[in-house]
Amino acid sequence: MRTVTPLDLRQRLGQILDAASAGERFVIERAHRPLAMLVSVEDGRRLDDDADERRARRLAALERLEELGRRSAEQYPSALAACEAVRRDRDEHRAVGGSLGPDESSHA
Repeated sequence: MRTVTPLDLRQRLGQILDAASAGERFVIERAHRPLAMLVSVEDGRRLDDDADERRARRLAALERLEELGRRSAEQYPSALAACEAVRRDRDEHRAVGGSLGPDESSHA
């Protein structure tokens, strides 16, 4: 992988594009800090997930979360919804004089 500056890129754009299209990768740096990477279209397509694959992974993650919720509900049964349990805990904490933090009054 070669490193080039924006000035190198402007001065030798044609050569750099030819090399990138042939499979060479370039890191574009300014002040020794990487800004971007220049790769061939083929490499770029491999890096860019297919929208259907992303959607399938997200749906699978949601299904795993739902399953975790079901298992947790079985393991720790409660008649309260989670939001109600949090409200009760907050109210009990306040009743004994506890502080919830600097922004407790803004979310009551």
